[in-house]
Amino acid sequence: MTEYWLSPEELSDLTGWKDSTIRHKAAARQLKCRPVGEQKPNGRRAREYSSLSLPTDLQVKLNSRRVALAVIDPAREKTNSAQLIVFGPQSASAEAPCRAVTDAQKEQIAKRLAVINPMLEYSQLETPAERRCWCIQNGREVKNLSDLVLQIAKEHESKPSTIWTWYGNFKRKGADGLFDRFRSDRGQSRWFAKHRDAAILAAHLYLNERTSISFIADQIEYEAQALSLSEDDLPSRETIRVFLSKSVSPAMKTLAREGLREYRERMAPYLKRGYVDVYANQIWVGDHAIHDVEISNDLFFDVPFGTPGRLRMSAFVDYRSRKAWATWAWEGSSRSISATMVRAMLEVGPPEGVYVDNGRDYKKVAKGAAHACDLPEYDDDAKAPKGWWEEEYKTIAQTGILSRLGISVTHCIPRHPQSKHVERFFQTMHMHFDAVHSTYTSGSPFTRPESTEKAMMRHRRLLKAGRVEESDHPLASRFILGCLSWIAEYNDTPQRGEGMDGRSPNEVFSAELNPNQKPVPDAATLALLFCERVQRTVRECAVQLRNYRYTPRPEDRMAWAAMHEANETEILIDWNPEDPEFALALTMDGRVLGWLEAEPLLRFAPNDPATQSQIAESMSIRRGLEKATKQTLKAIAATARANGAQTAEDALYGRLQLPTIAGTVISHRMPRVRPEDEPRNILPGQGSKRLAERLLRNNPNLPEEKGSSVGAVISQRMPRLRPDKTAVAPMSAADIAARLLRDFGLEKVG
Repeated sequence: MTEYWLSPEELSDLTGWKDSTIRHKAAARQLKCRPVGEQKPNGRRAREYSSLSLPTDLQVKLNSRRVALAVIDPAREKTNSAQLIVFGPQSASAEAPCRAVTDAQKEQIAKRLAVINPMLEYSQLETPAERRCWCIQNGREVKNLSDLVLQIAKEHESKPSTIWTWYGNFKRKGADGLFDRFRSDRGQSRWFAKHRDAAILAAHLYLNERTSISFIADQIEYEAQALSLSEDDLPSRETIRVFLSKSVSPAMKTLAREGLREYRERMAPYLKRGYVDVYANQIWVGDHAIHDVEISNDLFFDVPFGTPGRLRMSAFVDYRSRKAWATWAWEGSSRSISATMVRAMLEVGPPEGVYVDNGRDYKKVAKGAAHACDLPEYDDDAKAPKGWWEEEYKTIAQTGILSRLGISVTHCIPRHPQSKHVERFFQTMHMHFDAVHSTYTSGSPFTRPESTEKAMMRHRRLLKAGRVEESDHPLASRFILGCLSWIAEYNDTPQRGEGMDGRSPNEVFSAELNPNQKPVPDAATLALLFCERVQRTVRECAVQLRNYRYTPRPEDRMAWAAMHEANETEILIDWNPEDPEFALALTMDGRVLGWLEAEPLLRFAPNDPATQSQIAESMSIRRGLEKATKQTLKAIAATARANGAQTAEDALYGRLQLPTIAGTVISHRMPRVRPEDEPRNILPGQGSKRLAERLLRNNPNLPEEKGSSVGAVISQRMPRLRPDKTAVAPMSAADIAARLLRDFGLEKVG
C-alpha cells in the first residue's frame, strides 16, 4: 500500500486513540514516526506517523477514505503525485508552497516597509554619536529603539507589538515577511475536517447522486447517529454549501453533475494548432450545423409546403484564411457534403486534404481516401482511360469521392469540438445571423424566447387551417439567400484571429494561396461528386428537373451550342437534389456537354435595367444559335454546289426520259358549252326587259296595268343596292320566274 504520513490529529481521528496512547506506541516502536517542522519552545519538534506501521484493517480504512475523498482542493498547490488530494489541512511534513506575490501584497509590503524603515536605519548605527546625529537629522528625540517604536506606533495609530512583529519578520524573512499570508486552512471547512464520514457522505450525494444542498442536510440529520453527531453539532445548509463550493473543484463538479461531454468541452486540456504553417486552400475543415431559426418550407420538394423546421448547413472553412463555403439541406447527408465541395472547387479548386468529423456521412465520403501523411503527388499530365466515368459511378459507393479526387482525409477526435475550428464559424453565424430573426430558437427549448414560442404555435395553426401564407415564418428560399449574402460579407470582413493581422478571409486567401495549388478538376471528374443520375429530353436547349428548368450558363456558348444540337434527344443529367443550383449534362455514352444551372425567372419589369439586360442576353444567345445554324446550312449548300451538286428537281429530271406526246395520257372531262344568249346568271336590271317580253309573248290576255310595269315590279322585288353602290349577288332566271308566277298568278313566264 501507499505510505502516508499522518499528524497526531489525523491519526487520532482515524484510530480513535488518545495522544498518550500514540506516544506510548511510538515509544514502544509500534509506530514509525519522524520529526518535522521547527523546534517548539520546549525544544521538541512535531512528529508524523507512518500509515504502514498501523494494523492492516486501519490501513484499508485509511486508503478507502482517501479514495472517497479524492476531490481536487484548489487551496492545495503541491501534493505527492502518488497520493490523492483529500479534505482537510496538509500534513505538517508538506513543504511551504511557493506563492507569487500579488499586486495587493506588493502594496502592503511597500507601506509596512516605509513604517519600519526608521527602525532599520536606527538599528544599523553603532555609536551613540551616530544615533544622536540621526535623531537631529530626522527630528526625533529617542534614547533607544524601544522609544522609536513607540513614536512610530503613535504616528501610524498602531500597536507597538505590531510594529515589532513587522520588524522581526523583515529581519528573518526579508520583504516576504511583511505581507499577510493566507490561512493554512483557507477554503476548507473546519467542521467537515473534524467529521470525515459526513464529508464523504455529502460529497457522494452531491457528486454521484446529484442531489441538492437541502437533501444533503436532511440526509446528514437522518444519519446523525451513524455519523456520531449530536443534534447540537449538525451542520447548517450554508456550511454544507460553502464546503462543497470550496472543496469540490469545478472540473469534478462538471464531470459528475453535467456529464462527460460538458467536461471535455469546458475542462479537458487540448492542443492549440498554429495557422501560419499551412497555405490557403491546402486544408479544408468541414462539419454540419443546424440553424437556430425555424423557417417555413417553400423549396424542398420532398417536404410538404409550409412545413416548419430548422435547416441544416453543410460547410467547409479554409484552415488558413477562414474563408467559408456552404450549402443547405432539410437533412444533412453525404450529398450535402458533395454539393458543398463542388461549389468550393468550382470557385478555387480542390484542397490537398480535408479535416472532417467522424459522422457516418463524412466517413462515406472519405472512404478509401489516402491518409494525410500518405498523400500522393498530384500529376497534371495524368489521363484517365476512355469510359472511366462508368466505372467510377459503379464503385463510388465502395470507395468514396475524396479518394477519386486525390484528397487526403483526417478525422478529428470523436466528440472533441475544440479540434475543429469550423465550430467557431458556426458560433459566429448563430450570434450574428440566426439571432436577428423573429423565430430565433436559441438552440434550446429552455432559453427559447417567448415571442418565438407564439410564432411557432401560430404557424402550426395556420398550416392546419390551410392558410400558411399568412404566417410570419421566414421562407426557406429567402433564408438561404440571406445566409449566402452573410457568408459573402463574412469573407470580406477583417478578423483579428491568429495569422489574420486584421485582414479579411478573402485577402488572406489571395495572399497566402498554396503555390502547389491543383487546378480545378474537369467537369467529368466533378461529376463524381453528384449522387443522382437521371435521363431527360432536351427541349428548347433546356431540360426539366422537378420544377427547375436548367440551361447552360450565359457565357458558356459552347454548352449552348451542344444543347442546341441535342434538342429533342435524350441526354443524361448528373445533379444533387440537395443543391439543385448546378447540374451536369452528358450524352448517353458519357461525353460531357456542359454545366447547367437553374434558369432564373424573368421579372415582369419592362423598365428595369437588369430585366432588359437579361432579355438582351437571351436574345443574343437566340440570334447567335439561329445565325450559326443558317451559316452552317449555307456552307453546306455552297460546298455542295462547288462540288457540282444540282437541285433536287434538276437532278430528278436529269435522270428521267420524258415522252414526246402527253395528250394520250389525259383523262380529264371536257366542260359543257352554254348558248351565248342564255347566261346562267343575270343581274336584275339586265333580265327585266327579257322577262317582260317573254311575259307578253306567252300571256296575250295579260291586263295592261300589270304587264306595262313588269320591269319596275321586278326591280322593286329585287334587293336594294348597298350604300357603296355595289350590286348584290346575281339571281338565276329560274328564281326570277318562280317569283313572277307567285306574285302575278301567271301560268307561264317563258
